Amino acid sequence: MELLQSTRTLLLLSLILHQTSAHNIVATCAKTNDLMPKESWIEVQSNPSPLHDLDLQLIGQSRPLDPLSLKINWSINIDGSIHSITGTWIEVSIRSHTSSSTVKYRCDYQPAFTSNQCNYTGLEELRFSFTSTDVHIEPEGVYKAVVNNLPAGPSNTQSKSKEVAAPGCENKQMSTHSICSEEKPLKIIAVHKGDEIEVTFESQAGSLEYEILLIREDEKLNHTIEKTSGKIRTIIKKFPYPGPCENLTVLIKPHLKKCGRVCSWEERDVKCYEKTELPPIEDENPFALICTGCAVALILMLICLCALFGLRKLLSKRGLNPVFTGPVRVLMVYPAVDSVFQHAVMTLADFLQSHKDLNVVIDMWQRGSLAEQGPLRWLHSQADQADKVLIILQSPQHQQIHTSIHIHTDHQKPHMVPGMPDYTVPASAQELYFLALNLVASSAHEPKHHHKFWVVHMTRVERGARCQCSSEAVKPSVCREI
Repeated sequence: MELLQSTRTLLLLSLILHQTSAHNIVATCAKTNDLMPKESWIEVQSNPSPLHDLDLQLIGQSRPLDPLSLKINWSINIDGSIHSITGTWIEVSIRSHTSSSTVKYRCDYQPAFTSNQCNYTGLEELRFSFTSTDVHIEPEGVYKAVVNNLPAGPSNTQSKSKEVAAPGCENKQMSTHSICSEEKPLKIIAVHKGDEIEVTFESQAGSLEYEILLIREDEKLNHTIEKTSGKIRTIIKKFPYPGPCENLTVLIKPHLKKCGRVCSWEERDVKCYEKTELPPIEDENPFALICTGCAVALILMLICLCALFGLRKLLSKRGLNPVFTGPVRVLMVYPAVDSVFQHAVMTLADFLQSHKDLNVVIDMWQRGSLAEQGPLRWLHSQADQADKVLIILQSPQHQQIHTSIHIHTDHQKPHMVPGMPDYTVPASAQELYFLALNLVASSAHEPKHHHKFWVVHMTRVERGARCQCSSEAVKPSVCREI
């Protein structure tokens, strides 16, 4: 009996240690001046999955009137990619009355996910939090956090963002902020227009009402109180006054917490604008004016049409679409050769994708969609949506493609270069390549589609030499040099 009880105790302790080992991971975040994380400059084989969740909170300290702080909470998915996480990147954008800046943090984990020291069995996510001491919360400020795991995926598609707005001076914790208590110039503008006085001024944070007084020398002519929300905004107040405009003065006083009813007045003299009669306009021939206007409009229209036609002709000669509808969508297909050629293809894809006006589509980045639709359907749908189709080839003197033999990447013997990552050639590459050649051949009889297909030879070309399309399926008339 005692042996059975001891065994149960050991099993219970083992289970507790097993369940809490993953909870011992600690995130340590530090402010950084780096523009980008160091992983952006290193080529990686895989990227971790996106964050599971992200939340921002404005929290107080131990005492009720202490200033607020920004707390960032995030959770990480526990899946097969968790061991590739090297850290988390946080960017906080600040928009307030006194600041417009960005603060960046890098969070590292101990023990590291890449060390494989933790057991995540039975867990779906891990939660972490970080309270920033570098972000000062101001009344009515807006704070946005963009967070992603490292290394980040293409174009930071795996990042999550969240935004939170701070309350105004009417909030108890914000009421002690310096913005809510200090007096600032009201920037008063007072104008006499007809039978009324228009007063414009900029309100202050923390003042819920303003006294507005209109006087001439020592005589009080009008007194009004303007209620506000305590936020900084422009206030326009109009009140009737049919009398003369000379020697009028407007006085305005805010009601701030530190001075109350004894805050100082700010005054501004009223500007007077008298109505002036415009000189009579000579009666001109309306028919001549209409004809002149129509002639000028016609000339301008012809000039615009000529300019548009010339631009369209120039862009068409260069194989560009004259209608700018957004980023250019580029589809890349290539034969299955070896890892060296695969590395060159992926390097070209990453380079094109880094351009803000290009959107690259390649089978390596759409394996899920490719497996779901199949090679033929996927290629036709992507080619229809693409603005350009790039067919990547080896140099003509080294190109050895046999269409009758199916190349299996599992049995290829790649020519490796020391220090270069091992890029496995996908099994779909060769099939998509031959389908693309058939697509080019079927479009050879339609000149309007010739500009869509470009051939890129991965070779060094001497000055003055021209690239030749050696494949019989690709006609010279539909080839382009880059």
